[in-house]
Amino acid sequence: MVGDAYRIRPYRPHDRAEFLSLYETVWGYRKGRDWFEWRFQANPYRDGVQMIVAEADDEVVGVEPLLPFTLRVGDQRLAAYQPVDWLVHPDHRRQGLFTRMTERLLQYYADDAALLFNFPNDALLPGLETFDWRVVGDYPTSYRVQNPGPLLTDSVGPTTARTLDPVLSAASVAVTHGLCLLDRLNAPSTDDTVETHDSIPVETLERLYASAPPAAIHVPRDDAYLDWRFDNPNWETTAYVATDDGTPTASLVDATERRRGCTTTMILDVQPMTGDHPEAVERLLVRLLRDNRDADLVKAPGWFAPRLRRRYGFWHDSTIAASRIPSVSRIAVRPLPATDIDAWQVNGLSLTDRGNWRLALADLDID
Repeated sequence: MVGDAYRIRPYRPHDRAEFLSLYETVWGYRKGRDWFEWRFQANPYRDGVQMIVAEADDEVVGVEPLLPFTLRVGDQRLAAYQPVDWLVHPDHRRQGLFTRMTERLLQYYADDAALLFNFPNDALLPGLETFDWRVVGDYPTSYRVQNPGPLLTDSVGPTTARTLDPVLSAASVAVTHGLCLLDRLNAPSTDDTVETHDSIPVETLERLYASAPPAAIHVPRDDAYLDWRFDNPNWETTAYVATDDGTPTASLVDATERRRGCTTTMILDVQPMTGDHPEAVERLLVRLLRDNRDADLVKAPGWFAPRLRRRYGFWHDSTIAASRIPSVSRIAVRPLPATDIDAWQVNGLSLTDRGNWRLALADLDID
C-alpha cells in the first residue's frame, strides 16, 4: 500500500474500540474498556486522550499514545509526556507509519510539554534515535522467583513441560522451602507496626513523600497522581505503612496481576524514595512477601534497598533468561524542542545522566 493511502491524525473518541482490537492483535491478549478509560481518559494531568492514529480504509492500523505526567526537579515542575503502546498492525508494517506518526506527534504536541521520556525496547530505540531521543541509561529491575514453573514452562514449551511435570513440581517445592527458610532467618522479630490498606491512603503517602523528596528527577506523589495511578482495574493493590509511635515512617505499594498463567506481585512505589528508614522498609518488605507467598514472581525496582534484595532472594533481571522477564529496560528522553541544547539540562541536572533520575515501577510504562 502506498504511503498516501494512510491518513495520520489525532485520536477521536470513536477510535477506542479499534485501538483495543489493534492492541489484542499485536500483543495477543485483550484489554477492556475500563482499562482504556483509566489509562488514557482519567489521567489527571490533561483532558481527553493524547494519541496519534494511522488510518487506512477507515480502519485504525497504527497508534502512538501519550501518558501525561508531571516531573519534579528540585522546586521546579515540568509537564512531560510518556509515549506508550506504540502499535502498528502486522499487515501494515514497513510502510513508514512509525516515521509519519512520530513526525505528526512531535508537531502536534510540541508546545504541550517540556520533554518526552519513555522506556523503549531494542526494536523501538533505533527509530526514536532518528528523532533525537537520547538514552539516559539502564533501568534494571529485580525479581524474586517464588515458583519457577511458569518460567521453566516458557523455556521448554508447554508440551515438554507436561512430560517434566514431576521435575517442575519438585523444583517449585524446593524453591518455596528455600525462600521460607531465608525469610525466617532474616526477618525482624516483629511486624506489629505495619498497617495494610486495600485502598491507597493518599494523605499518608503524600506526607511521606513530602517529608523527603528526592533531589533527582522524579514523578511527585501528589494526590492527583496517587488517586489515579494505582486505580488500574486489572490490579489488586495493597498499601503497607510502617509506623513509629503511631507516626507513619515508610510505605510500600504493591499490585498483583495474573496474566497467561503467571501471577506477578509488583512493588510499585516506595516512600521515602530517598531510602530513609531502612529498618521500617524491611518490616514492610517482610510483610509484603508473607502476604504474597502464592505469587510466582515478586518484582522490585533495581534501586530499591540493595541489601534487602540480596538477603531476601531477589535476582537482577539480567541474570534470568525467561520470556516472562524482559531484558533490562532503558530510559530515553527527548526535550521539546530537542534542538535547544539548554533543554538537555533542567535546574542544573543533565537529562542524560542516569544518576539524575529516580523512577519507581509505578512511573514506568506498565499497564
